[in-house]
Amino acid sequence: MAAPPPHPGKNPRPRGFFPGDRLFAALAPYVSFADHLSIRLVCPSWRFFSRRIGRAPPLFPWLMLPEPAPASPSAPAPVTVRRLFYDIPGGRPYAYDVPGEGYHRCVASSAYGWLVFVAVDAPRRLVLVNPISGARVIVSWPFGDKSPNARFHAALTSSPADRRAFFLVVATDRLVAYCRPGQQDQAWRTLRAPGFRYDAAASDIVTVGAMMYLIDGRRKVWRVDLADPEPKVERRNTACPLPFKEGSMRHYLVESLWQVHLVVTDEHHARVALFRLDWDKRTWVVMDRVGGNRVLLLGRGCSAFVPPAAGRPPGMVLFAHQPSLSLADVDVDGGGAGPAWFWAETRLNDGSDDLLVMKKKMNHRQGQFTAGDSFWFFPAIDPDESATRTS
Repeated sequence: MAAPPPHPGKNPRPRGFFPGDRLFAALAPYVSFADHLSIRLVCPSWRFFSRRIGRAPPLFPWLMLPEPAPASPSAPAPVTVRRLFYDIPGGRPYAYDVPGEGYHRCVASSAYGWLVFVAVDAPRRLVLVNPISGARVIVSWPFGDKSPNARFHAALTSSPADRRAFFLVVATDRLVAYCRPGQQDQAWRTLRAPGFRYDAAASDIVTVGAMMYLIDGRRKVWRVDLADPEPKVERRNTACPLPFKEGSMRHYLVESLWQVHLVVTDEHHARVALFRLDWDKRTWVVMDRVGGNRVLLLGRGCSAFVPPAAGRPPGMVLFAHQPSLSLADVDVDGGGAGPAWFWAETRLNDGSDDLLVMKKKMNHRQGQFTAGDSFWFFPAIDPDESATRTS
């Protein structure tokens, strides 16, 4: 049993309130997220209350694994597929429906239970998906004739349930676009980010509240406050003392305690360096340890600091396997001798220069998964006060 959240929220009591409903409302704040998913299946009444009350995500996210391979190479691509979401500390997978990558590909996750997909072909659009609740929001493509397959970053500032602070932001070469999907004023607004250049491995995006930050391969930083009535993009040419030779590097931006951190790794994650942004001094400050004795999760569009969990003590670093960012180790195709791997683990604080990286696998049939990317995903259920009871 987990401790109750600090603000469990009020429990609505609509007409037809039964004793079982009171039991659900009393227990919901105290059960784990996994137990909450089971409780939702007891009866329609309890599922209704689950939607009304909502549920914050667990402290340690799941890992969304690549899309399953088609049963036949000649089979048409499915519009919707059932993908596995693996609870690493709990050691069990969950399956939920998301758009199929034959039509939409995942480009970002969030800490609020939502994934961002982009259409592969026309019509150009973005699709926001909450796999747990099944909610979807379709948003137009912001850059006109520029193809969605062009290189870009996407991020969400909060959950759609937070109508005051929710923004979808998309960044590409020299441009930043943002909007408020699902709200009355949901038109795209475009800002210029002079000098920003997208790079598949070396640029990244992160949001801190309504503030968005970008970094490129030269470690220059751009930021903009989207909540400002007249937002303007600022740029800093930041100094960054790299502890190892510059070569083929990956950059990850991560938010922790309302501060922006930069993680620099080599192609194989054998060398890792951690920095904290000092915007006013235009520099990246070297950090020797993972801040706050936490675990660091890295992946394009889904990085996060999280509390320790079973088997993952403070100082651990977990890398989601995303072969689209590199050609060095694309082996999730079922064609090898052993099972595919989906994330890697190492220790940042072991005092060595060359880190031991362990590739983590799951037991599955050969050929079950494609060579797609994995994403860290915080499952959550937004409270829906407009939900109605179904029989």
